[in-house]
Amino acid sequence: MMRTTLICTVGTSLFNNLKYAEDSIKQVWESKNWNQLSLLLLERANTERLCGAEINSITSICAKGFLDTRLRLIFLVSDTEEGKATGELLKLYYDRAKNPLHFEEVDVRVLKGLRDDNIKAFKQEGLKNLVREISTEVRKFSPEAIAINATGGYKAQISFAGMIGQALEIPVYYLFEKFSEVIELPPQPVALDLGFWLNHYPLFEQLESEQVVAKAEVEDTLDSELLQSLIDEEDFDGELHVSLSAMGVLFNERSRLQFAKQEFAILGLIPQDDAEPTRKPISLRDDHGKDVLDAFAKKIRRSPYVKQIINSLPFNSSLKTPIRRTYSTGIVEFVLTWTDKGYGLCIQTTGRNLAETNTIALHLQKKFTS
Repeated sequence: MMRTTLICTVGTSLFNNLKYAEDSIKQVWESKNWNQLSLLLLERANTERLCGAEINSITSICAKGFLDTRLRLIFLVSDTEEGKATGELLKLYYDRAKNPLHFEEVDVRVLKGLRDDNIKAFKQEGLKNLVREISTEVRKFSPEAIAINATGGYKAQISFAGMIGQALEIPVYYLFEKFSEVIELPPQPVALDLGFWLNHYPLFEQLESEQVVAKAEVEDTLDSELLQSLIDEEDFDGELHVSLSAMGVLFNERSRLQFAKQEFAILGLIPQDDAEPTRKPISLRDDHGKDVLDAFAKKIRRSPYVKQIINSLPFNSSLKTPIRRTYSTGIVEFVLTWTDKGYGLCIQTTGRNLAETNTIALHLQKKFTS
């Protein structure tokens, strides 16, 4: 696959340089005429220090052939007025056809909470949104299509962007201040315990989809020090709530990526039910929506990992993800989240433990909800 997308963290070096530039440029910068300023920057060599760390590093990345084509350029900017303005200027600069390093698509995304005047927001929102933005691109286009330029931005942001790239198997480039060329950051080991993730998959899925959950709802699943290290706790009106920490979001995304690569190998270790699908029992309550559930039950029992449909579930209209709950006995509570009432089934699978059951649940969700 060709590498066509460059994701860049953005700092303030460009604006800091423009503050002290010659009068003709400084005056345009002070007037906030970003359109005119982008044209003035195009008259300068893109290797000049004046152009800032982002332009200098992108120039080096392109010169060294780290991108196969210049299709997509994504700037991740801070949640500040200066960050947004820098992003706007950079977009104008790379959008112009006269730019020798013009990209076909240029996008600016504000990382909500990423600001240096609110430490709590930086940690609980900004870094998480950094992980989510990059992970979204990986899910859409695969790691092989993406490169990360982690030269600009806050030091913590740069460091975390490097960690994200290494965790999700994306090359990460950095331009040191006194270097003339970018270097690829060397890989560093990022711990991954796929078995741990599989054992706790419903919790990770719930925290990812709902983002903040009352601790009382999930307290019985927070049963290990590793899990505690991947969540943040916060008090809302006297009630403790939990969410994935930035590292927790990254752990979840890396595990999801690794599972996608190993899914069929893992499934190959789980026993299958060889019975004809039509012989697998379906037992449903005589409730509203039974016809919808019966049609879906007949569809999902075709899976060799489904043994029978045990019963209907109470309505779960507020649930955002199909996997409501799983058990080490092989039972999966599966909700049809696309129905208004949130109809659901209790499915007996061939899973012999929690990791196997969650593997099957993931597989069923992927195969029967897309």
